[in-house]
Amino acid sequence: MSRREFIGKKCLDELSLLFEEKNFKKILIITGKNSFEKSGAKIKLEKLLQKKDIKFFLKESDYPELNELQKFISLINLFKPDVILSVGGGAVLDLAKIGNCLCLENDYVNKIKHSTLRVSKKFTKVIAIPTTAGSGAEVTSNAVLYIDKIKYSIEGKSIMPDYAFIDPELVLSLSKSLSASSGFDAMSQAIESLFSKKSNDESVKYALKSLEYSYKNIENHINKKTFLTAYNMCNASFFSGKAINISKTTAPHAVSYPFTAYFGIKHGHAVSLTLTDFIEYNFLKKNFSDASFDLNNRYKLIFDIFKVSNFKGLVLKINKILHNINLETDFEKLNITGSNNIEKVVSNINAQRLNNNPVPLSVNSVKEILLKKIKT
Repeated sequence: MSRREFIGKKCLDELSLLFEEKNFKKILIITGKNSFEKSGAKIKLEKLLQKKDIKFFLKESDYPELNELQKFISLINLFKPDVILSVGGGAVLDLAKIGNCLCLENDYVNKIKHSTLRVSKKFTKVIAIPTTAGSGAEVTSNAVLYIDKIKYSIEGKSIMPDYAFIDPELVLSLSKSLSASSGFDAMSQAIESLFSKKSNDESVKYALKSLEYSYKNIENHINKKTFLTAYNMCNASFFSGKAINISKTTAPHAVSYPFTAYFGIKHGHAVSLTLTDFIEYNFLKKNFSDASFDLNNRYKLIFDIFKVSNFKGLVLKINKILHNINLETDFEKLNITGSNNIEKVVSNINAQRLNNNPVPLSVNSVKEILLKKIKT
């Protein structure tokens, strides 16, 4: 089987062929505490998993965190699976990806904390089956891990799932709030990819494809979900993943992680809190851009998709989308008040992603942006 990515209603039929070809017998399934059954994956995979030696790992935390990673690694080493089948959202997929690699590493916690980890091998093959449409984790060679509420990014070619099977039917049962958070994550990833200093012609192509899908479908997908909207948002997620796998994300993602860790805000929702602020910041300071591309041209590409003529129109359009999909961005309503909370966010910003921003952006500049949001 030469292909590694499959999308569509019948894509899991291809998974059966893969199981036959590879003769997988011992299957470790990592999934969310509810997503395996609620998404319909249990029924769709029931026949495939008959007469297999199966172990389940149920992920409970909303994000990939160290305690669960260590438990998952213990199960990998004990069970020694032929393949890891990851079925869930981005947090589940990320835990599968890094667990499969870090189970072969010694002292990985210290290596992660001190940025000395070099991931180059993995225990077995990983199959990614997303049950959300947003993260693109099924096609990225990096993953997120939280240690003591601090976000770390782990990267390496071996982290990439070996196969991705994207069945839009599996996202149909997702709640409106999770669909909104996931969908907006895809939209923001595509926009950030276009602004990233690491972007290139290939990532731009993927990002624009993703934005076309998300802009035209996200509101209907949240409010009038159908198989077609799910299919289109799965494509938005897939192409945003392809884009950021090359370019990585920028400031909105860099700032988002503390909102998740300290305030329990879902990842895509957390990203939405500052996206328009950084769109404005980069536009007003575009003459200071140190990116290798013309930042004006990137804005024009986004303006064309959102059918606006300037950055103010773009901000208004994005805020309208956020309102229509019920993602709250008012800090006071989210109980993010007081300079102490802002300091907590600022002190835990992911500098790695902040450095991808096309306009140089200091932590103090971010702090000023956030403080304005609690005073307005």
